[in-house]
Amino acid sequence: MLSKITNSFFVGLLSAFLFSPVHALESENNDALDHVKITMLMEHEGFLVWYAKQQGWDRDLGINLELSIVNSSGLDILNEKREHRDKWDVTCIGAVPAIVASEDIPIKIFGIANDESYATDIMVQKDSEILNVKGWSREYPNVYGDPESIKGKTFFLRYGTSSIYALSNWLNIFGLKEEDVNIVDTTTAEAIKKMNNREGDGMVLWAPENYEALKQGHQIVAHAAQVGAFVPVVFVADYDYAEKHPDILAKILALYDRVVQIHNDDVFKLILSYKQFLMLYTGKVFNEDFCIYDLKSHPTYSISEQITLFTSTKEYTSGMETLEQNIVKKFEKLPNRSRGPLDFFGKKYKRENSCQYLKEALRYQRNNYKKIE
Repeated sequence: MLSKITNSFFVGLLSAFLFSPVHALESENNDALDHVKITMLMEHEGFLVWYAKQQGWDRDLGINLELSIVNSSGLDILNEKREHRDKWDVTCIGAVPAIVASEDIPIKIFGIANDESYATDIMVQKDSEILNVKGWSREYPNVYGDPESIKGKTFFLRYGTSSIYALSNWLNIFGLKEEDVNIVDTTTAEAIKKMNNREGDGMVLWAPENYEALKQGHQIVAHAAQVGAFVPVVFVADYDYAEKHPDILAKILALYDRVVQIHNDDVFKLILSYKQFLMLYTGKVFNEDFCIYDLKSHPTYSISEQITLFTSTKEYTSGMETLEQNIVKKFEKLPNRSRGPLDFFGKKYKRENSCQYLKEALRYQRNNYKKIE
């Protein structure tokens, strides 16, 4: 009897809360916000957006980020969008899949989240003969390997992502092509598993999986940055969504820049939150050394710097257009794993690099600074 009375009391209390004017007001305020479906990878830039969401900064700007954090790759995010058009409005993926894997997915690239080339690693077994030679090329004194030790080796990576771009640049240092090694397309988790089972000789990983691989004894032969593979992570929007909601994209960029300012001023302020984020989405405890390393190894750019990278003139091709051209040239030469001919500027691809939203974000910051301070 007492149990029934107690249960009735709590049910009544819950009902009073749910239908109270305060709760109703919160619901109305939530409905008044612009809802945005945003999917982020479980890595550095995903953490920065998650952190902003935790602070409630999206609501300060009149938007509600419906945030999904996924532990996959940009290629997988695009494939899901291809199957389910309403999967996301905005996402953040590597520039490589955004450029070469966006077939039949109209998109706009509207910002740069970070530079991941310092956190993308080509790794080998700890006893690999590739580690016996360092600085084979004078132009790359800190890169390991030579043609003889690399030829015929098996490498695991996610094809169509920055990993194949990095590996290709590394091979070119030694006058080698992709056909000179055995490339196996697999997920990062599966790559580590196969390497632990000694089923292959090397792999290409990004954070935080590269850190896990280091703990298990695998060694780095080169970072993507060391082999000239600039691999920024870019903000991408559904093309139609971008056309209809330019103000929302500008707010997302302004929101992200707010976290970037903290990141650039003092990464130590973010360490505890980063540990919490990683624990939440990996179930693993990462130490502070990794958090500091990973935060520092992901350079970020201010809105003004991004505008410069996105802006072209009659005399000057923008950094983003140059990057796009370089990536396309690289992938046109890679072994064709698609069902048809490669035509990254053809009719099946509809993508734009636009600084329109960055300029609006900058104006928004200047005109509404107190709102995002």
